[in-house]
Amino acid sequence: MKDLVTHIEAAQKGDLVAYEAIVREFQDLAYGCAFAVLGDFHLAQDVAQEAFIEAYRKLSDLREPGAFPGWFRRIVLSQCSQLTRKKRLSDVPLDQAMAVMSGGGPDRELERKETKDKVMDAIQSLPESQRIATTLYYINGYSQAEVAEFLEVSVSAVKKRIHDSRRRLKERMFEMVDETLKNRPLPVGFADMVIRSAASDEDLNRAAKLLSVHGPLRSIESAEEGGLYVVGEEGQVDGAGYFKETLIGIGATAVKAVRPSEMGGESRGVPDPVFVKSFEACFQLAKRKGIPVAVVHGSQYDHGFCGFVPCFYYPVVTLACETATAIRSRANISKATSAQAKAARNARMADPYAVKMSAFIGHYTSHVIKRDSRVVGYVGLDHKFDPAKHFGMPFGHADDMIPTRGDRDMALSVIRYTGELSREAGQEEIWLMQSHMTQVAQTMLSLGGKYLLRPSCDLVGLDAEMVAILDLALLTRKLRKDFQARLSDSLAKDAEGSFSIQMGDQIVGFVVESGRLKLESTPQKVNRVLPRWVVTRLYMGYYSGEEVLSMGPLPYDRSDGQRADDQQLDGTTLTLPKSVATLFAILFPKMWPCSTPDPDVWPWVIGEQHPGYQHEEGKTADMKARIDDLRFPWIGY
Repeated sequence: MKDLVTHIEAAQKGDLVAYEAIVREFQDLAYGCAFAVLGDFHLAQDVAQEAFIEAYRKLSDLREPGAFPGWFRRIVLSQCSQLTRKKRLSDVPLDQAMAVMSGGGPDRELERKETKDKVMDAIQSLPESQRIATTLYYINGYSQAEVAEFLEVSVSAVKKRIHDSRRRLKERMFEMVDETLKNRPLPVGFADMVIRSAASDEDLNRAAKLLSVHGPLRSIESAEEGGLYVVGEEGQVDGAGYFKETLIGIGATAVKAVRPSEMGGESRGVPDPVFVKSFEACFQLAKRKGIPVAVVHGSQYDHGFCGFVPCFYYPVVTLACETATAIRSRANISKATSAQAKAARNARMADPYAVKMSAFIGHYTSHVIKRDSRVVGYVGLDHKFDPAKHFGMPFGHADDMIPTRGDRDMALSVIRYTGELSREAGQEEIWLMQSHMTQVAQTMLSLGGKYLLRPSCDLVGLDAEMVAILDLALLTRKLRKDFQARLSDSLAKDAEGSFSIQMGDQIVGFVVESGRLKLESTPQKVNRVLPRWVVTRLYMGYYSGEEVLSMGPLPYDRSDGQRADDQQLDGTTLTLPKSVATLFAILFPKMWPCSTPDPDVWPWVIGEQHPGYQHEEGKTADMKARIDDLRFPWIGY
């Protein structure tokens, strides 16, 4: 108990190594408890993992560290309850697993199934109190005292429950139950997916070998400050990456996100197993920290396997420098103070049509735009932007143009200033990456400018700006005000109805009564299972609800880049009752999320000759062939 209290107190301060020790001590108790309730080993493993993530999130709420066993058991049971509400439980995975392990023909397989059914029926026939106590006692040899502490009952009560369960079952059947439980342990690596800082020089050296572009790896301290995490036991690192928290604007809401800057194994496979494991750990760490999304600038042939989806348009608006420099505006531009720079960042997050992600390489300084001493907008400026010449990207002088009042003078001043910088750089036109929904783009078009809007790059070998939803329910709660505002601003202010969206095993219910939105965690009468790539683009506003309803057959997710994860759902057309379709369209409008492209992608954006692969010179013919063979479901949609 003393060690447990020490570990709990350390973990409450963010020590993930201490939490790993807790995971190892309680993993089989969580697994056994979940199995006793669910009757399915695979689902029990999922519940155990989710329970540890949830417990870490709520660990600060635990006032008495010594009360952890019972407190954690209630989290496990809560996770079981959530799962049983979401889906019908099935024993099929165990059937398949036993078949694989034992081999044999149809008769032998039928015999195994009958035996397995008898064992499972025997376990499920026990009262829940006996079932849980028996499972915990036999699944990994826990003592009766340890089981009692977890269940918050006396040792004598545990002893009686085990005795009663043995009496209920015939001796041979009890032996079969015992054997079944002991032969279905958790995977050896269950607790190995532990994210921690580098703890030794050996950790640091192994991490450096995994990372293709070395970051701050001069010392353990500098690596930790840079956000380096490693995966695995000390001295046996088999995954690594940089974990950086950021914010991304979704609609008018700033949402916390993780933006990995580099991962072990990147670009060394399609994808490299180290890369996948590094991202799995990154996502676990993000979920523990209550971060609902991940954003990345990376290649689809790597990141597409980890749940990322391209979600941004590339907008280009141009205007002759001669026209731009002739503009007269009553607004002036000056360098922003630190307070004004912070206000500019907040304004950008709240602007639904601001550029959401950037692959710029320049160094932007925040500037404030004033008219008659009043702030009317902000802009980021790079007076030189040397990389523009090197990469042939003429749009790098101005970024993050955010009006505070929808002021035309603000737009005119930005256009004129950019025209002067572009002319000094020897350009004949100014090029700005601005959505057609913005004041700046609309003003340039009114002055005779031209506009080009490209979708996300559909070349899987090149980089793209991508998003992965990690926690759909949490993300939905973060966006609740936006959803409610869309309802309130629509013509259907008194709308009624409900529906739910299911992405994998994550479900979010939308219930609207008299125009007021309630969010539920249970499936509604109208429940639709949608591919991850569709849900991601819906939430980001890349697609509108109306567009998805009109798309026709939707390819389902392809985790291997080839075959649909669920053949029955592959090619399903989304249909909704008329009233629900109206709500769906209101809640998910088109928001035209935009990004600035990577240098490799820029030629593709403007229709010029472009490479086919990220770092093309480093790709072997075999790797190019494997990339070309990928079939991600969002291509062509």
